[in-house]
Amino acid sequence: MKKIVNFYIRAFLVISCISIPFLFIAFEDLNTKTFSYKIWIATFCPQLIYIIYLFKKEKLYSNFKTNFVGEGLYNNTILLTCLIPLFIYSFLIVFKLIKVYDFYNWDIEIIIYFILIFFSALLEEILFRFIPYKTLVNDISIKDVILVSLFFSFFHLFNPNINIVGLFNVAIAGVFFSIIYLKSNSIVLTSFIHAFWNFSIGCVLGSSISGIKVISILDYVPAEPFFLSGGDFGFEGSLITTLFFLIACVFLYRLQPNKSLKN
Repeated sequence: MKKIVNFYIRAFLVISCISIPFLFIAFEDLNTKTFSYKIWIATFCPQLIYIIYLFKKEKLYSNFKTNFVGEGLYNNTILLTCLIPLFIYSFLIVFKLIKVYDFYNWDIEIIIYFILIFFSALLEEILFRFIPYKTLVNDISIKDVILVSLFFSFFHLFNPNINIVGLFNVAIAGVFFSIIYLKSNSIVLTSFIHAFWNFSIGCVLGSSISGIKVISILDYVPAEPFFLSGGDFGFEGSLITTLFFLIACVFLYRLQPNKSLKN
């Protein structure tokens, strides 16, 4: 556990330093709390530079190749991931926690957004799933997964419109993605599921993605109480999402034996 703590403290400090020149690129867009290409560059490039450095220093390329595609869980996890945002969205509508209005803003740019979201998810999965579970820990325990997921949440601490429920849910999402990765041994699968979650709630259903608003096909206005609707942080700030993610984690954990994860 000490290795995990030391790694993420160092990663946070190094990535923060690398981010300084990139923040000048996105400076004008930082207060808008909406997605822009400049903001994407300012968040993506520092992580990419740090990961490339780690891959070269620790010689992780060959190990990464064997963990890129992986095996198992594809049908079940993809189906489950597709259903979770729809279940949450339907639940919020039925209980009038969001007010949906007609807004069909289809644009080819949304496809570009998915590509950018996927590459961002890929970097996060490398940093918070591949590296800790392949280089920092030998016998992976549930405590290790929770610790890594807490740091995953901590790295979202400075997102706009952040709230306590949102931070907690990001940590649970970290556990969810960790279970998928440890069972499938596939970075590409975990990254796709991570990206699909962000894309579906943000670009399709109109939620903010961890507090950041993006162009969407549908749109809605959150109603009070915000700890149930998610408020301006989006789906990820809702206790309804907490419930669904906890159920999904238990379901995936019990789905088939996991030789990589010890109690």
